[in-house]
Amino acid sequence: MGHLAEVNDSGITPEWVCEMKKKLIGKTIHVVGPRKLENELLVSFIGKETGADCFLTDFDRIAGYIVDAAEEPTRLFLIDYREPRLREILKQGSLNGNGSPLGRRLISLFNSGKSRDAANGKPSVSVCGILYGCDSASALLNWMCRLFNGADSPMHGVTERVESVSERAAACPLTWRELQLLMLMSEGLRNQEIARRLGISSHTVRTHLYNSFAKIGARNRIEASAWLESHINILFLLI
Repeated sequence: MGHLAEVNDSGITPEWVCEMKKKLIGKTIHVVGPRKLENELLVSFIGKETGADCFLTDFDRIAGYIVDAAEEPTRLFLIDYREPRLREILKQGSLNGNGSPLGRRLISLFNSGKSRDAANGKPSVSVCGILYGCDSASALLNWMCRLFNGADSPMHGVTERVESVSERAAACPLTWRELQLLMLMSEGLRNQEIARRLGISSHTVRTHLYNSFAKIGARNRIEASAWLESHINILFLLI
């Protein structure tokens, strides 16, 4: 995640960090992954800078929190893309396949995005996606505040100070299916093998991979695999 703290040349904490503090009091953030120094430092940093309750959480506990999800989003999971159990979910077929309830839930939320209810214009209670293009502490904090604030108050956004931060996390250009196919491709599977795994035609696999390569600027499978490794780090789940 790059550096966990930012100071200016004089060694003084920037004003945007001071403004960011305590923005997420009452929210809960889970860093999902093994208990290692990198994750423990991230938990400490996020809690200190935002005022949120922040915990290091095992992947297997996520399903229990989804069952007990509140009406208004108050809980954010930051799931390491390298987590083997997440990668297995990502490689599963589709919503009507044999995936786990958690897998189907993640796929459903990922595909629906931040869709709004047609009747009242309110945002979805839960959302799932890829944290993409976030390579600094300021971008991470800004993104979390904007995500929670959008869920709480879709008409107002975050404070002017937070919105002025130039570093933003961009939207991942890939759909769930495109991400899934790139992952299988990066493991060495050929188009026909991917097609059999997912129950789709080789032509469909070829079309999705062609579209994916165009979106990420990859000229071949090697470049696409390198892009996947360097750009996809965290899957987030807001409930």
